[in-house]
Amino acid sequence: MLDSSCHFSETTLPTPAENLALDEGLLYQINEQNSVGCLRLWEVDQHAVVLGSSNQVAANVNLAHCKQDQIPVLRRCTGGGTVLLGPGCFIFSLFLRITADQHLAGIEATTREILNRIIASLRQDKPNARIELQGISDLTIEGRKFSGNSQRWLTTTLLHHGTILYDFDLDRIPRYLTSPEREPEYRSHRDHLEFVTNYPMKQPELAQLFTDTWNASQPEPDLPLERVKELVTEKYTTEKWNLRR
Repeated sequence: MLDSSCHFSETTLPTPAENLALDEGLLYQINEQNSVGCLRLWEVDQHAVVLGSSNQVAANVNLAHCKQDQIPVLRRCTGGGTVLLGPGCFIFSLFLRITADQHLAGIEATTREILNRIIASLRQDKPNARIELQGISDLTIEGRKFSGNSQRWLTTTLLHHGTILYDFDLDRIPRYLTSPEREPEYRSHRDHLEFVTNYPMKQPELAQLFTDTWNASQPEPDLPLERVKELVTEKYTTEKWNLRR
């Protein structure tokens, strides 16, 4: 999937909306420039609910609690389910060139390929742990979810969004998220606190594992900050985008 080295970025912008805009801006830039891929690692210091591109607000978010606690409700450009971001949630944005084989295989197969590569790296650190890919794009340890993932494809580049809970305040999840509108069979109607868990690894170790896994050794690319400003103003801070469904 990625035999050569890729760029590495650990730039985190001040707000969750700006970080979502940066990922979309980088996706378009890499696609337009036909450049090598990039691994971006980031984490936000404030909580935010982030919907997948096609999620319905009413079916996934407790808006009353979000408004009461001033938790922003945002929407990303990738698919997948609704998540709560915040301190203790490791976020990775992986920008990869799409090969001819991946075009033929499709998003689901490519997602499995990426996640199986991550699982292999995690198992090297914890060989006795039961780490699995379950559902379409969840990573679990001992049957409980610690990572959710989603993608968006352009003509020659894909963006893979992923999160890993490692030191997250799990009690906040049921306050701001309802039961999901769609759930994988393996969830078996478990509530949030029965279903999710923190992965037992610290942030610096996760960062090293990801940079090694994706050979992210090239310098940070020029960031499309002007495009980010436009995306924040025209999209990521607007109700028209964030609350559109």
